[in-house]
Amino acid sequence: MPAEKRTRVEIFIPLRSDAADYQTITEWLAEELAYARGGSTLTTPFTGLYTSTTQSHLVRDAVHILFCDFDLDVDDEQQRAELSNYLNEIRLLLMDVLSEEEVWIVYYPIMRVGGP
Repeated sequence: MPAEKRTRVEIFIPLRSDAADYQTITEWLAEELAYARGGSTLTTPFTGLYTSTTQSHLVRDAVHILFCDFDLDVDDEQQRAELSNYLNEIRLLLMDVLSEEEVWIVYYPIMRVGGP
């Protein structure tokens, strides 16, 4: 059975019911990735805990994880650099639009079984 090497990207987006910007940017980014990469998946909210740099106690947060598989090999230095630049632009956009201290985006190689 053939397998294809891909890269999974996961974007952790806080869920805020009091700000329409969160829903708008999440829907836009999910659609953008679906059109650009052939699909995206948005999870139901998870509960996250973190310590803030501005607060001394734990903060409880609801978080969506938006993920998408990119048809590229992160072992290739040029492809990895292009992906890193692209994802950093998304991270900075999300931080700015959502006024977040930080937005986590991770990527890692995966193998998809039974590709085309």
